[in-house]
Parts: sequence; structure tokens; C-alpha cells
Amino acid sequence: MNTDYSLAGKRIVVTRAREQAGELIRKIEERGGEALVCPVIRFVPPTDLTVLDDALRRLSTFDWIFFTSVNGVAFFFQRIQELEVNMDEFTGRITAVGTKTAAALEARGLSVQHIPGKFTAEHLIETMHDKLKPGQKVLLPRSAIGRDVLPEGLMALGVEVTDAPAYDTVKSEENIAQLMSELKEKQVDIITFTSPSTVRYFLSSFSLTERQRYLEGVHIAVIGPITEKAVREEGLQVHIIGNEYSIDGLIEAMSNYTGWQSRRRI
Repeated sequence: MNTDYSLAGKRIVVTRAREQAGELIRKIEERGGEALVCPVIRFVPPTDLTVLDDALRRLSTFDWIFFTSVNGVAFFFQRIQELEVNMDEFTGRITAVGTKTAAALEARGLSVQHIPGKFTAEHLIETMHDKLKPGQKVLLPRSAIGRDVLPEGLMALGVEVTDAPAYDTVKSEENIAQLMSELKEKQVDIITFTSPSTVRYFLSSFSLTERQRYLEGVHIAVIGPITEKAVREEGLQVHIIGNEYSIDGLIEAMSNYTGWQSRRRI
């Protein structure tokens, strides 16, 4: 039985895509907090599937597939099914960024050979130095707006990279009007961000004046350093960041946060 109510009385905004928000919402509520669900992104197939389709039709030529998210796994296998490609044609090795991504692959009967200890592209590249051989071919099915760090880092190791957009991230405005009202009335304690895209699309709904007015006194919690950088580039302060770049790490960081300032709610 849960006895940790460290988030009791805290109203916490969840900006993740609705289909991914369940775990964070549940863990906030388990610790006594109230989750305010405001998805600011949603995932769709990319407008151009040419690169991915070509790669899937020649799966047998790749030595590695790098999956960087659960979304990448889902859209990759959705397209495999649509094209009626046999995954058994792939006889290489698989890398997954994060335990959730690995679990999604294993649920499909695939064996994951490598999971980096830290869930960032930079750390993945560091851990692959002794595993990749020059001339090997790597398939990278990922977001159409993914950073260039991973493909460029892999190419620097001498491998041939096929950077294949498997899905795109677009703006969602579900519940944004209600959230603006909550912020205006100073009824929000924390806003959580789990990716740079959640930062960008959330803030795009606010003018600079509204940001200053509505976000004053609100604490910002991020899942990891890449998202932290996106927040800081927007001129905002990050108050909470997990040691482990995962939902569990984010929850622990919020639970252990001691930087609260008393604020009278209207």
C-alpha cells in the first residue's frame, strides 16, 4: 500500500501526448497530487514515408536498428504491417534508448542487444564506440523532428546511417483554454515537460506577456537535460530535473523538491 503522499495538495500539469500520459498521471495521483491533463502534442505518420519504406523493403541489408522511443517502435511496426514486410528478414542487432522502448520491442518478440545507461543520444553514441564497426549500416527510425546529434555522431564513427522519419509530432490544443484559466487564477503548482516539443508547443499558445503573467510562481519540472535546455532557451527557469531521465526519475524529483514558496491561491 502506498504511503508516500509527498505531492499531496500539488496541482501538476501533464503536457505529454494523451496516449503517453497515463503513467505520469497515475504516479502523480498515487502520491496525492492532482494531475491537470493538457496534451500539447500528438503523433501522426510523417508526410513523406519514402525513406522509411525504402529501408523496410531492404531490412536484410542493415546491421543495426536503433530505436529511440516507444513512438518509433509503434510507428515502425505499423508501417511494417501496412507494407506486409517480414521482420524475420532482419538478422542484425537492436539498440533501444530507455527501458520502456526496450520493453515495447520485447513485447513484439524482439531481442534488444544494447540499452544505454542514460537515456540521451549523446550517451548512446559514447556507449557504441566498441560495438559498431566502420562500414556497418544502421537504420534509425525516429521522429521527423529528431535532433541531428545521433545520426551525425554515428556517422562520425564510420557507419552508414539511414535516418528514416517514422512519425511526426504536431501541436494539440486539447484543454489549453481551461489550463490558461487555471494559470490565470494561480491554481497550478508545477508544469511538467518531457520533451523539447512539449516545451515549444506549450509556449506557442502564450504571448510573451502571458508567459510572464501566467507562469509567475509556477515551478517547471523536466525529464532530462535536453528538455531542460529547451526550457532555458525560451528564457524560463527550470526548478526540477530528475537524476534518472525517465518518468520515475521525474516523479522522484518532484517528490523530493524543497524549493516551494508559499503562494496564496485566489
